[in-house]
Amino acid sequence: MSEFQLTQVALVGARIEEFYVLGFRARRELAMCSVVPSIPGSSLSELPHAQYRALLRDQLPIWVHNTIADSNFPQREKLSMHLRRFEGEIRDHKEDEVVASVLSAGFRDRQLNPLNLPANMPMRQRCSMVMQITIWQEMYQKLEDEFVEVLADYASELDEWLVLVSEADTVAAM
Repeated sequence: MSEFQLTQVALVGARIEEFYVLGFRARRELAMCSVVPSIPGSSLSELPHAQYRALLRDQLPIWVHNTIADSNFPQREKLSMHLRRFEGEIRDHKEDEVVASVLSAGFRDRQLNPLNLPANMPMRQRCSMVMQITIWQEMYQKLEDEFVEVLADYASELDEWLVLVSEADTVAAM
């Protein structure tokens, strides 16, 4: 879905390290494929509710990517509504220093999570980001809350989707 290009850049490209353990190093490697995240235990629906929601929050870039990349992703139409709002907010605020920095990093597949800045970031840049973070923080928090709310209600559908994607990957590897 090219309509979510900036969202993909901001939440996948600028959070690319989330995909390293899954074997992906760049956004272009993720084109046209779904990604199976690491799930503790055998399924999402077996996790305690609080742990399940925390896992969804931690893996948000992966779930966003899958929603964008897979037309058969569970509840995609509901999730797309939230992605459209986020995409619009990115467009509206692309001149904001933090949003612009996230997009710049994302286009280059360089990690930049403004809500978890790297310790090696120069202090001047770090302070500037912290002082300007409000717009990004509000945009991201709203998307995270809305996304997790939808995904949390459909654990069994996500489990079924994960099995289908895993099986497809196994067949493709043969």
